[in-house]
Amino acid sequence: MPSFQHEALVALFRNRPELAAELLHESLHVAVPEYSEARVEDSDLTLLQPTQFTADLVVLLRRGEPVLVIVVEAQLS
Repeated sequence: MPSFQHEALVALFRNRPELAAELLHESLHVAVPEYSEARVEDSDLTLLQPTQFTADLVVLLRRGEPVLVIVVEAQLS
């Protein structure tokens, strides 16, 4: 079961998804394409094979069409 601290970190991005792009660009110096909208998407990353992958949160940056997807994983240690 995720901890309160983990859920609080995910909530920061859920409530303000553009934070994911801001942190990538400003803190990690990753080039982020121009976008007009950031929104939370389905975080179920299951493949067609039996293995299931689920992200803490998925943020989609759009500029009319999708320009970048950011997968947010809160790591506490």
